[in-house]
Amino acid sequence: MNINRSWKLLPALVSAVLLAACQSDHTEEALQEARNYTLKHTRMLPEMSRKYIRFATPKLQTITVFAHRPMMLTEYDHISRNIDFNPVSDPSGGVILSQFVWNPPDLGYSVIVIGQSQADMSSWTPLRVVLKNIAPYRIDYENARTAAISYVTNNMLYLSNLERVRVRTSEAEVRETSFDLEYMFEEQLESTSAEWERFLQTLQEQRKRKQYSLIWRTDDGKRRIVITGLGTEFSLQDWEPVCGMVIPIKQLDKYTVKIVVKAPDGPVSPAEHTQEKTENGQKGKPDKNVSPEGKKK
Repeated sequence: MNINRSWKLLPALVSAVLLAACQSDHTEEALQEARNYTLKHTRMLPEMSRKYIRFATPKLQTITVFAHRPMMLTEYDHISRNIDFNPVSDPSGGVILSQFVWNPPDLGYSVIVIGQSQADMSSWTPLRVVLKNIAPYRIDYENARTAAISYVTNNMLYLSNLERVRVRTSEAEVRETSFDLEYMFEEQLESTSAEWERFLQTLQEQRKRKQYSLIWRTDDGKRRIVITGLGTEFSLQDWEPVCGMVIPIKQLDKYTVKIVVKAPDGPVSPAEHTQEKTENGQKGKPDKNVSPEGKKK
């Protein structure tokens, strides 16, 4: 039986594989050391959870820390200042961090033991035990956030440096919104009539796709950076940005159907939102004085 190993970053906790009973490396010995260390440091847990740790197969997650052979010193025990160093990969002798993860039923959180070892899991040494709720990896949200960041980077150059950094490095609030996207592009034509008609036709064909907006704070705190796009009928899957704008919070609230993912710094709008109609009966018309990128005309 072969052992599959997931080589992913520890903080992400994205990929994990079950350990196998048979292996050609030292994983089994490392597992036993990890199990003993975990049981020693989790005596406060319920006995059923400790039995689960004692007998259940955990998930293994690893990351390479150093995958090269160490440099050899000269006979004078020093290295020349301008030496050309071409590190040689050493898959069997590299240093890795690894963690074994147990999820005892009814406990409500994961039991994780972190250690370091050689790449073949030999000389595994425990570092600490962590009790932690593991947030599931939200692939649709992460893909949408990446697409929104790319849109901001390429199209919203008028944002301040701090705002652009905030978009790149912080979590986004997600709302289901009701902006009239076709109206938002009115009088924004910078191409031929045929190209404009094809663009509007594309929007009309996507009416069944649900509208979601990814949102970040501005520097003044009174407005929001809003990247609006279309996902599926039920989620952010296949979400693509359509337009970006900087608008006041009240205007954003006006076209909010519901909050899907709350802002990381707490709610920034009322819990209940209403959909208002304009005089001509259309929902979600933004301010005519705000262009798709949020600039005043």
